[in-house]
Amino acid sequence: MSYICPLCNGLVVPEQACPHCLQGLSECGKLDDYTGPYSPYSLQTSSSMAEEDGNENGCIHMMYCHHCQTSTLWAVAQWDMSGNL
Repeated sequence: MSYICPLCNGLVVPEQACPHCLQGLSECGKLDDYTGPYSPYSLQTSSSMAEEDGNENGCIHMMYCHHCQTSTLWAVAQWDMSGNL
């Protein structure tokens, strides 16, 4: 099966609210971009985080709130594109 992340491919615009102050969050890219395969600071991989959330076809993105200066992770469900190829 072929899956794509709609956020990585610019197919959707993230409109998430900060869980702390309810202001808008800015999307900062995939978590894998920050914790690459050789990162010494990686506590767990994004694929294991997606499986814990019940979404084995998920893409974990880093979201940042400029108002309260906190970051949060957001699991984005990937779209199945196998029938559209």
